[in-house]
Amino acid sequence: MTTANFRIGDIARLTGISISTLRLWEQHGLITPERTEKGQRVYTDAQLQKVHTIQRLRRVEGLNMTAIKRVIASQFPSPPQASSDDASIPGSYTPDVTPLGARFRAARVSGGMSLKQAADASGLPISFISTFERTNRGATVASLQKLAASYGTTVTELSTSGSRSTAIAAEVVRRGEEIVAPQFEPGIRILQLANQLQALDCQRWILAPGVRSEGAYSHAGEEFIHVLKGELIITVDNDAAVRLHVGDSISFDSRKPHMWVANGEGETELLWVNTPKSY
Repeated sequence: MTTANFRIGDIARLTGISISTLRLWEQHGLITPERTEKGQRVYTDAQLQKVHTIQRLRRVEGLNMTAIKRVIASQFPSPPQASSDDASIPGSYTPDVTPLGARFRAARVSGGMSLKQAADASGLPISFISTFERTNRGATVASLQKLAASYGTTVTELSTSGSRSTAIAAEVVRRGEEIVAPQFEPGIRILQLANQLQALDCQRWILAPGVRSEGAYSHAGEEFIHVLKGELIITVDNDAAVRLHVGDSISFDSRKPHMWVANGEGETELLWVNTPKSY
């Protein structure tokens, strides 16, 4: 059977997936169309089938981007790629040093969204989005959650992008060797405690006194917080604020709006786990 070639508009019509979404999936490595000499995208029958599969995984099975990548990788294996010495070590991670604001801009542009469209989708001011993309400043936890969701991705996906290998039985992250997520707000430091897991965000958050989420936010999934040091005040679903001290834990449905503030006199340290990856 001869492999047919489709343009991105053909794929959109055949699947009902918007062109901006197809471009976003491409930016995240879910689909990789070929290019003509003029740079136009060309899709094969196999790539059309892959789009149908991604569509099913999202709409029917409700998987997030990270889980879909894992399924697609197993069902549509890619040919071996040449790698650097570091990347060839099983379980190694090569971090992307691109500023977080630039990564968010790339996600927006790849999705075919203008600044106004991004503002309308996220409910955030155009001035904030533009300033953050250019300077990497001004973002809060709540604003980045909203912005990432409007792009069909997560903060984790954009902040920890890099080359991973998961060809090991178990990953060990030694103290002091954690991957540090790009800083988006003064007073917040996030250490990645697990890089190869597909369904869990496992992080240690280090918060300066008074740092807060700057508003409530929500997202799909569940989360767990355990206080290692200091004090955290958290409000979930507009209930009374809960004050957490060292050794205390809280877990909740992430779809419920939640907001928090580090209330200790010194730094507050948290073990913070989300599933599926949604930070």
